Amino acid sequence: MNPKALRLLGLAYRAGKVAWGLEAVRSAKARLILLADGAGNAVTREIVRLSDKTGTPVKGIPADKNALGRAIGKSVCAVVSVNDEGFAKSIALALEEAQTV
Repeated sequence: MNPKALRLLGLAYRAGKVAWGLEAVRSAKARLILLADGAGNAVTREIVRLSDKTGTPVKGIPADKNALGRAIGKSVCAVVSVNDEGFAKSIALALEEAQTV
């Protein structure tokens, strides 16, 4: 799990810059899409298709659906979009830093 990325995601949610769930991600102006560990195959395929179509980057976040949901004040969430460029860059950087440690 990446606590820094989840904290940043929580801040983005409180700022109103996050959409969650497949339908919301489809209709949002996403700058980054995050997929939880354990996201279903159908959801993953749809997100990859959407990413290919829109050019929006997709990152897997090393957190299960419960942890991702808690970060944005929900019970369970498999996919979220970050709809602000600054938050998207910060979260992507936090995920990359966690991989290199």
